[in-house]
Amino acid sequence: MIRPEAAAQLRRWFEPAIALAATLVALWIVGLPDFSLNWLSVLLGAPLAVAGIVWLRVAIRRARAQGGAGEGELFVEERRVLHVGSFGNVQVDLDDASRIDLFARGNHASLMVHTPDGPPVALPLGAKGVDALYDVLTGLPGMDTDALHARLARARRTGNDEIGAVWTRPAPKGSRIRG
Repeated sequence: MIRPEAAAQLRRWFEPAIALAATLVALWIVGLPDFSLNWLSVLLGAPLAVAGIVWLRVAIRRARAQGGAGEGELFVEERRVLHVGSFGNVQVDLDDASRIDLFARGNHASLMVHTPDGPPVALPLGAKGVDALYDVLTGLPGMDTDALHARLARARRTGNDEIGAVWTRPAPKGSRIRG
């Protein structure tokens, strides 16, 4: 019998383990036969290895993001995000967002999504389904998810607060001020 906490950790890191195995198999194909790097094995294995590395990176981010410590659940459909929590439900369309702020304190973090037609909406990053939110955030113009993850990691590591804008909608090209 395996402890429930251990089973949860195994489930959490299952996808990164499979991605790592697929990447290693692809790298093994590149080295066939006898690591002579013939053109056919490189032609087949190199794209698979690159895809495996990308998959591994995404899988590790998803595994790190999984929390679900009572902070509700996020549902994402296209660019509309619904947060179902114990204090009610909120919905925000990321196409309407003008700015996204990060509020992180230790292991608890939220994104505050600002829209022109209402108050900011808090999306907790410890909620179930947050991996789909990260996927949607990558589609925002100019969004740097690596910087977001670095700030979250810094807040977890140091225990200090991380507060500030992580994304602002770029101005349309025709509306730049000319001097």
